[in-house]
Amino acid sequence: MSFPALVTSCRPSATSAAPPTVVCHTVLNDSAAGPVLYDATRRLPTIPHVSVGGLLYFHVARGCAHGSHVRWIPSSAAHLVKAAHARDGLPAAVVLEPNGPRSAFRLIGTRDGTVVASAVVRLRP
Repeated sequence: MSFPALVTSCRPSATSAAPPTVVCHTVLNDSAAGPVLYDATRRLPTIPHVSVGGLLYFHVARGCAHGSHVRWIPSSAAHLVKAAHARDGLPAAVVLEPNGPRSAFRLIGTRDGTVVASAVVRLRP
């Protein structure tokens, strides 16, 4: 009677999984496919598609010291799924879920009355 040999390796296996998406010590996404994290503190083109899991990921502050007050217009176009907060308690990054495949809205982040983050989303199915 013969038994098949069991072969194992001590070498680590390569993986194509993306590392978790972490902003200000908050894990925003830990799926194998990393999301697109838009930096709304810089000029962005209109965003036509969602990222991983049908969500949109935005930086709304530079760094983790000061966040921003975040809103989107119209507010019915999306809802907040998760936020990473800066040390001042305001969001530094947000994860939004559009309320439909053709959602359109403008994301605005303000600090001390000044716009510090902005993005336009116009989804195409």
